[in-house]
Parts: sequence; C-alpha cells; structure tokens
Amino acid sequence: MKLGKGIIQVFLANIVNLIISIGNGFLLPKYLSVESYASVKTFLLYTSYVGVLPFGYVDGIYIKYGGRSKSEIDVEEFAHEKKVLFIFQLVLSLPIILMAFVLGDSNLLCVSISILPINMVSFFRLVYQATGEFKEYRRITNLSSILLFVSNLIFLFIIKTDISLWYIGMQIVVAFIVWIYYEDRNRIVNICNKISLKEMWTYLYENIHLGVIVMLGSFMGVWITSIDRWFVKILYGVADFAYYSFAVTMLRLINVVITAFSVTLYNFFCKKPRDEEIAILRKIVLVVGAAIIAVIFPLEFVIQTYLEKYIYAIPVIKTLFIAQFVLIEINAVYLNLYKALNLQKKYFIRMVVITITAFFLNGMIGYLWNNIIAYAVATFLTAFIWLILCQIDLPEYKMTHTEWLYLLLTIPVFLFSNYFNIWIGMFIYVGWVIVEIFLFFPKDVKQLLVVSLK
Repeated sequence: MKLGKGIIQVFLANIVNLIISIGNGFLLPKYLSVESYASVKTFLLYTSYVGVLPFGYVDGIYIKYGGRSKSEIDVEEFAHEKKVLFIFQLVLSLPIILMAFVLGDSNLLCVSISILPINMVSFFRLVYQATGEFKEYRRITNLSSILLFVSNLIFLFIIKTDISLWYIGMQIVVAFIVWIYYEDRNRIVNICNKISLKEMWTYLYENIHLGVIVMLGSFMGVWITSIDRWFVKILYGVADFAYYSFAVTMLRLINVVITAFSVTLYNFFCKKPRDEEIAILRKIVLVVGAAIIAVIFPLEFVIQTYLEKYIYAIPVIKTLFIAQFVLIEINAVYLNLYKALNLQKKYFIRMVVITITAFFLNGMIGYLWNNIIAYAVATFLTAFIWLILCQIDLPEYKMTHTEWLYLLLTIPVFLFSNYFNIWIGMFIYVGWVIVEIFLFFPKDVKQLLVVSLK
C-alpha cells in the first residue's frame, strides 16, 4: 500500500476511534464518581504493561514481517506462530489467575484474565501494521472502540451504575470478542495445525531472540510515558490521580494523528526510502504536530462548560500537549528508524537512559514543586532530552537548524497564547503556525504534498 493511503487508512481508523474516545473520555468522568473513574483508569494503567508478557515474541514477528506484503507470508508458519503465542500466554495466565483467587485480589484477577485476549489482539494488530494491511488495522481498532462505547452507554444510562467493576469487566469482555472475531477471520483451512514441542521451542526462541530487545525498549517506552501517573497515584490522593488520568485521556485527541504516522512509517522505512524522503516526512510530522495541539483551545472550552469538576486538570493537559508535540517526532520517525535499521541494541541502551532520566526528573521536580503539574513538566523535559539523544544516535537523520527553530519557537508561542481568551489565543497560535510553515519551509510546501501521496 502507498504511504499516503496507509496514513489515510490509519487516520480514518483513528478518526472513528477519536469520536468514540471523545464520548468515552467525557462521559465516564462526567457521570461516574471520581473514585470509580480513578478505579477504571487504574485498571487501564495496569493493563498497559500486559504487553511485556510475550517477552518479545510478538515484537520478533513484527520485525520479521516488517516491509513484507500479506502474500509473502507463509500461512502455515503464521498459523503455527499464532498457536504458539496462544499456548505461551495461556500457560502464563493460569497461575496468575489462580494466585489472584487465592489472594482475593479483584484487580489482579481482572488484569490476569485480560492477558490472553489483549496479547492475541496485539499479535493481529502488529502483523497488520508490519505488512501494511491498514484496512484490517482500521477494523480491529474501530471494533474495540465501538463495543466499549456502546457498553458504556448501556451501563451509564440504562443500568445506571457507578460500580467500576462493570466498566472494567466490559473492557475484558470486549478484548475477548475482538480476539475471537479475528481468530475466525484469520482461520486458515487445510493447514495442519499440529505442532511438536520442539517446534514450539524453536518458534519461541527465534522470535523472542529477535524481538526481546525491542520489547524491552517498548516496555520502557510505556514506563517513560506512564511514570508520571505512578508518581501521582502513589504520592497523591484518589481525586488528584483522577484529574491527572483525565488529562492523559485527553491526549487521545491528538494521538489520532500521531498514531496515523507512527503506525504506517515503520512499514515504509523497512522498504529503505531515500534520505530525502525521510527528511520530508520528518518535516510533515513536525508541522502536523504543531497544528494538532491547537485542539487544546476548544477542548478547554468544553471542559469549562461541561466538566467543571475537572477544570483543575487543564494546566496539566496543556503541558502534556506540549510534551506530545515533541514526542510525535520521536514516536513517528526516530523509534521507527531504530527498528527498521535493526539498531535494536542502540535502541535498548537509549531507552534505559531515558527511563532513568524520566524517573530522576519526576522525582526531583515533584519534590521541588508539590503539585501534579510538576509531573507533566517532567514528561515534557524527558521528551525534549529524548529528542536530542535521537539526533546523536541517528546523525544522518537529525533535524536541521530550521526544524529546531520551528520547534523552539512554536512552544513559547503556544504557552503565550494560553494567557488570552480561549478563542483569541487560538487565533494567535494557529496564525503563528501558518506563518511559520511559509517562513521556515517555503520550498518544501509543495514537496510535502507530493511525497505524502507516494
């Protein structure tokens, strides 16, 4: 699939997901108590780490299939790899489920039950992403979102319950439904699905060996972007955690665009594009990142008008949006380049450094400034340091002086515009972004459009 079409497919998937996420993002905090909302967000925080349990097996498949088309995949091998993952995750899940029953820990029980469906769905999603099957990626993304949205509407307005376990349980049920649907959709007939223990160990060893470093790096990436929530959860009360979690949820409004690039560019980079094409794409990502964070202005209006109890989260949201402006360049361009260029060891070392940096900054700034916004500031500083280190690791793809100037001027103008009335501030910021595009990239405007359609 062409790059431009791939980006559009993922973008459309995320547009639907965005609309539904807006519903979930605003409905749950508005109608649930702060305590119940915090409980649901705690479950989602825990399950964000479930992806580490395949120990790199899924990541190895992702790397192996990167840049291939669907027709180039051996269907028998694919069937065996899927079966091995199922057995592997089932064997891991059962003792954790048993332990949760023994301990009487409902949170651990919910998380342990979700391990198998979450990682099997992740397997399908990453295979579609690696092979450029973005229509299927769109379907799998939208199916989960639609089912969750409908179930939340039922629980909120028909059953009218504030019990968080209903909403958590439905997250698990939806994961199972999506998994079963894609198992049936990818059922391979006339293939002998029997596999010996020796073959299983071979598949496990080869894929884990190939993907374990990327998995560890990805795990650290999740840790880096969630460490702020752990500090808030441990050091502050339930209400503060709910406010901060709400702020993080609002990032979905801009992640719709970030994901469209980060998902599609890996497959594109695996096909070894010219350096000039990568440079153009880097500028596209930078410009789009600057434009998309303007959504903060109408978002602030909505929160002030309809979600007064979460007004306290607005400064955190603004700070996290700035961090995302920096992170979009890292996630969409540089992390994909590490993987596509087989720089797994360098990627892992860099993620270790950034993880330590994130922990140090969150601890230090949180100690000096006893406010939850401190952790959003720490996230921004971590992202900025991370971007600088990417330039050191990948000097042939480093940002130009003009790109750095664009980034460094956008941030203070964004902060400055937030001191005005919402709509005046939006006019100032959007106007400046447009001026910047023609000021810094006059020769690239046409090229950006041409390359994005290739």
